[in-house]
Amino acid sequence: MQRHFSVPANFESSIAAALADFKLTLTDSKDLAKCVLALSDFFISQPDGQTPWHESWAQVAYLCYYLPLNAARLRAVIGEGEKRGFFSGLEDVLDFGAGLATASLSLSETQKLRYTLIERASEPQRLIEKYFSYFEAQEWTRTFSGGRIQNPRRTLALFSYSLTELSDLPEWAYDCEALMIAEPSTQQDGRKLLELRKKLLEKGFHAWAPCTHEGPCPLLNQSKTDWCHDRIHFDAPAWFQKMEEQLPMKNRTLTMSYLLMRKTKPQPIPAARVVGDTLKEKGKDRQMICRGPDREFLAWMHKHKIQQEIPRGALIEVPESAQKVSNELRVAQEIKVL
Repeated sequence: MQRHFSVPANFESSIAAALADFKLTLTDSKDLAKCVLALSDFFISQPDGQTPWHESWAQVAYLCYYLPLNAARLRAVIGEGEKRGFFSGLEDVLDFGAGLATASLSLSETQKLRYTLIERASEPQRLIEKYFSYFEAQEWTRTFSGGRIQNPRRTLALFSYSLTELSDLPEWAYDCEALMIAEPSTQQDGRKLLELRKKLLEKGFHAWAPCTHEGPCPLLNQSKTDWCHDRIHFDAPAWFQKMEEQLPMKNRTLTMSYLLMRKTKPQPIPAARVVGDTLKEKGKDRQMICRGPDREFLAWMHKHKIQQEIPRGALIEVPESAQKVSNELRVAQEIKVL
């Protein structure tokens, strides 16, 4: 079953209200697209530049484009955490590099926690407080030091598309009970996240998701090019699709790389996760899976006349009857998706 995510209704109404102050509506497709292209061009020309929050076109672009897309990605990550009980016992959230607070907004839809947003620009705070007034942050702060963590054993450090700008997590993050990190699904950022997973395991954290094991990562250790990322389907509203018609970027599916880790150990999960798309080969179809330190593939031999494409990121049961041939697990039946 494919995983589909859309824009929450309260997000959409808040975006519309904010755009009205820029003399725009959700149906002004061409004008919205111009703002998105302007911000995209800015990041292409200045990849290490700070987000130009003071520019009205940047604010519009984030509201109508990046907020909906990243909210869908983050709801998928949060959903994986909720399935495993990842957020149980947590009380406080420290959202580092919060930007437009997309991660905290998305998390607050289902998790009633105390949110502290760390963001050096002032414009995002003004937008959130004015147009997303249903979200109540405990505090907005421009800087943060570890000495301000009141209860680290019940604190979640949240990094959403902010780690890409850093060489490492800030030191205070290692004192927190839990870490939720979502990053762009690029090869560079994805492999950087796998290196961080290794470091966190060495420091006593435990992997909750997407990993189902705590052994060496086969995508990192047995390949110089692979990286871990999930894919979801984005059910874009009509106004978003109209805007997207004016853009070179299309977003029917979205990808993301992420880590959910805690100092508390999770319940073991006897499953594998699909970490690759279907590979059509002569005589068989294959999909990469991860359940330990070995790089493995499910293989459906064409002679069995089974066609199954499992969504990337899904958890599955590997049948005991699977025949092990080199790095393949050859199956003669449909795989159960959990």
